Amino acid sequence: MIKTRFAKLIAGTIKIAIISSFIAVPTLLSAMQQDTLSLVGNRVATLIDTEGNPARANDAILKAFSEKSVTVTATTQAWSGSGLRNGKFQGYIDHYSLNQEKPNYVYSQPYASVKLHIASTYEKVVDMKKIEKLYRQRVGIENRFANTDQMRGERSVSWARAPDFLGNIQQLAGQRVDYILADKYMLDEFNKLLLAIDQEPLYLSASPVFSVDLTLGINQNVSGAAAIIEKFDESVSKLKAGDEYLSIFKSDSNESSSLDITLYEDILQKW
Repeated sequence: MIKTRFAKLIAGTIKIAIISSFIAVPTLLSAMQQDTLSLVGNRVATLIDTEGNPARANDAILKAFSEKSVTVTATTQAWSGSGLRNGKFQGYIDHYSLNQEKPNYVYSQPYASVKLHIASTYEKVVDMKKIEKLYRQRVGIENRFANTDQMRGERSVSWARAPDFLGNIQQLAGQRVDYILADKYMLDEFNKLLLAIDQEPLYLSASPVFSVDLTLGINQNVSGAAAIIEKFDESVSKLKAGDEYLSIFKSDSNESSSLDITLYEDILQKW
């Protein structure tokens, strides 16, 4: 009887120890994972992209976090949203000032801005300073801007939505619209492609009609979220004092286009 009770006691002790070890593993992994800050952004050519492709926002974020282990994943809006909800990602790098801030996130100061200009084959757009100048016109726009709080409330024009910059250019090339609203950096990069085949570049409004700030958002449940944002802001402030950081967001006219020319070949052939 005593031997039987002792055997049961030993077996129970071993069972508890095994269960405890399994409970400890996720806790340890969680602590290890916190050493690396996992960030996400919706994939946009030349702004947020996968490794090996031009990605201005990725470069800026990694430069500002040069002293911290950080990963930036470029993916679709559906996957980034899911990953933020289930905790796979601790923050996102592409909060647009066109949207309201989420209440459960801590946000940085703007680390960059996207200048939206009107572009057209018509020279008159150069003098356009407000979108209202295109009253009741159909204007091409990417979904990433159209699906924002501010743009949804814009009633002076009729938005012709496109999934991305390429689709927006296709609308203009196919004469489905006479005007598009787009990121000046990408418009400059497309104009390089036109100039390379001896075509006239697109005309752009002399000044942006919208200036969209980019900020970093960290889930407030992340340990030290406010401190991470504070450190990030300090780092960006220091980097902006030099030329290297600012050059990330400027198109260099002396360099070839950062756009993937193979995606634009059909447009250029029919231009």
